Amino acid sequence: MPDALTDLAPVSPPRTPARRSAGLGEALRWTAFRMLERLSDWRGNNTQGVFALSDPQARGPALWLYVTTIGELNAVAPMLEWLVAQRPDLRPVLITEHAHYQEAYLARLPGAVVCLTRGHSLDARKLAAQLPPQVLALAEIPCLPSDAPCRFSYAFLREARRCGASTLLLNGWLYHYAPPARLDQVERQLLEADFLRALDVLCVQDAATAQILAGRGAAEDRLVVTGNMKFDAMQRPHWQVSQARSPGLLGALIEAGRPTVVGGCVTELAEQQAVLGAFQRLRQQHPQALLILAPRHPENRERMQALLAQVEAQDLRWVRRSAVPDAALPESVNCLVLDTVGELRDFYAAASVAHVGVDHNVLEPLGLGKPLTIQEGWNTTYPSYPVYRLLRDQGVLHSCADEAALHAYWRAAIEGAASVQDDLRRTEEVLSALRGSVARHQQACLPWVAR
Repeated sequence: MPDALTDLAPVSPPRTPARRSAGLGEALRWTAFRMLERLSDWRGNNTQGVFALSDPQARGPALWLYVTTIGELNAVAPMLEWLVAQRPDLRPVLITEHAHYQEAYLARLPGAVVCLTRGHSLDARKLAAQLPPQVLALAEIPCLPSDAPCRFSYAFLREARRCGASTLLLNGWLYHYAPPARLDQVERQLLEADFLRALDVLCVQDAATAQILAGRGAAEDRLVVTGNMKFDAMQRPHWQVSQARSPGLLGALIEAGRPTVVGGCVTELAEQQAVLGAFQRLRQQHPQALLILAPRHPENRERMQALLAQVEAQDLRWVRRSAVPDAALPESVNCLVLDTVGELRDFYAAASVAHVGVDHNVLEPLGLGKPLTIQEGWNTTYPSYPVYRLLRDQGVLHSCADEAALHAYWRAAIEGAASVQDDLRRTEEVLSALRGSVARHQQACLPWVAR
């Protein structure tokens, strides 16, 4: 990510891309790893037996895409849409280890196939046999094997190379995580440099990431500092409520104009309690106020029960999004619990003011021009941190230490305070200066994507 609010210089990709052979050393290292993986299989490797396709009959040349979460899919969507448009001859295949993302992924890319896998080598071979890739794009992470709380194994990258696919890293960034399991540790030790050399172009967010990857085996002539495309992706000037998955409910909320607080990805119980307490204070001045509360992992029953217990204790009239029709909410409802996957980004459009939970995506509400609050305590290893750090350093994130501070800012935002309008103008100035990464990505990747 650039340190100053200036555009990065245009990139200069290779004019005539040349493929590089892996070599005998890589083949020997891969053979050693496969022997260890087979031993792990015999002992009960939990990456086995997960492989599934949303369309089991799908066949033909493919564009493989690895995106870790719904948030990351939204963050790199302009680039993925460009790739799909560049190669309409290829069937998009979204690779994931999260079955509960399938519906949201297909809503974003309706023509895609979702491949569920935990990264076993045999899964990579099966997928390549059925949907052989011509292009593979890794979106944001992992830049290194097992450098994230998700798993994209070298096996998939190797199969893509074996099929002759171009291999692209988009919006690259490092978590600096240690591999979680013994076999993952071995994979990194044996195959890290091969992983990096198997990528034709590595688009990374900042010079520090480029320097680290070069030191660990990436070819410097394949590294391109492009900035962070999240600043482009969160622009939504042409968004319409008809594009949402719940247009009836969301459209009615926007039309009603109720004072609405959207709390997105509020996962920690202490922060949830602060949000609920601030909302109760807000209702004293605005009795018709509505709280839309979106937990990070609605599929986690224990977490949901704890959240709902807190809501119940506040004596709010609440409903789950999954339990109501796509129609206007009754005016008596004080709290909508957004327990569906992939809808939060659209529901920010109904916000009078938004609050984003620690370690999550502040750009989604900011991209819609919404006033925003956060709390402190962000983890430097999370993918949201680079954006948080930059915007914090530019003074455009409003941090609230407790429920009293949250209430004060929310009330000011709802009542149109001049100070909040000044915050919004300053935020837009900063965001505008940080855009342009998608164009740099396209320039760097075009030689590898064109037929």
